[in-house]
Amino acid sequence: MKRVFVFDIDDTLYDQLRAFKRAVENLQIGNQKALDIPSLYQLMKKYGDETFSSTGFDKEKLREMHVFRIKRTLQEYGIKINSKQAMQFQLDFEEYQNDIELFPRMEELLDLLVAEKQVVGVITNGTIDKQVKKIKALKLHKWIPKNNILISESIGVSKPKKSIFKCFEKALSLSSKNEIYYIGDNYLNDVLGPKAVGWNTIWVNYREHNKPIGCKADYIVQDPKSLYGLIAKLIKT
Repeated sequence: MKRVFVFDIDDTLYDQLRAFKRAVENLQIGNQKALDIPSLYQLMKKYGDETFSSTGFDKEKLREMHVFRIKRTLQEYGIKINSKQAMQFQLDFEEYQNDIELFPRMEELLDLLVAEKQVVGVITNGTIDKQVKKIKALKLHKWIPKNNILISESIGVSKPKKSIFKCFEKALSLSSKNEIYYIGDNYLNDVLGPKAVGWNTIWVNYREHNKPIGCKADYIVQDPKSLYGLIAKLIKT
């Protein structure tokens, strides 16, 4: 039976933490060995997610958000940087995201989905310019048709809003939601969002976040190997 597997990109198909770590190291902010980089990263994502909905896709507002989120994150650790440093951090962060690769087993998983003639797609938040660069760096067009990739800026709506998932359904003429699976790392965007329109969800909880009370994810995996095993099983079911 043909199913539809739709992926998030950041921290689902590749590890964005690596680019973040390299950008933080460039800041030269003292005793970096004392910093918990994964926690710092999650905190920055939290502040970014909280402010993203109010910025829209206005480039000036997005830059203000980028400056704010890293400055606010470092304040939690008693570290102050100025706006110029914060902007340089963001530029470095973006640059290092051009040097990325798929998680282990992810290429094998995409090969399997194509070989089994499953429908593969992407829904990702972000600007067209940034996300297209990541798509090219990861060589996703090898497995995923261009028409199956939806970047939020292209329609002016971001996850977790229902309309972005409905737009994907319409674009691919999908009728049976029972066979659609969304795979992503962000609980709000990638579980609650697609669940609201009736999709199945696979929460890739690689960072081992606490499971929310009444967790709505249909499946939870802790690593790419487990994701491969789960999807291989779903295909055969």
